[in-house]
Amino acid sequence: MQETYTETPDIITSVNSEQSVLMMEISLVNVEKEDINLMMDENGCFLSASAEGGVEYVAAIPFLREVKPSEAKAVFTDSFLKIQVPFKNTLENFVKVPIEEIKESPE
Repeated sequence: MQETYTETPDIITSVNSEQSVLMMEISLVNVEKEDINLMMDENGCFLSASAEGGVEYVAAIPFLREVKPSEAKAVFTDSFLKIQVPFKNTLENFVKVPIEEIKESPE
């Protein structure tokens, strides 16, 4: 029997230009679509996937903003799971934080 081990996949997260959709790309090398389990709620998602060679990818991904999980879309292609899910609320209640610049004096 082949020994298995758990690995955290590489995950890239970003948002669309309108900042209304969370986008994720998850690298799942040597995985078949049928071996991917993705579960999501408003606050995050859980992923597990079995790969060739005894690798079990596992990730718990928290979201900083609530999403609409029933509107999530996921596509698996070329060893990447690409997920898009709209945010529940817009940025209208967010407050812009001023950024101060401090220049170091020359020595």
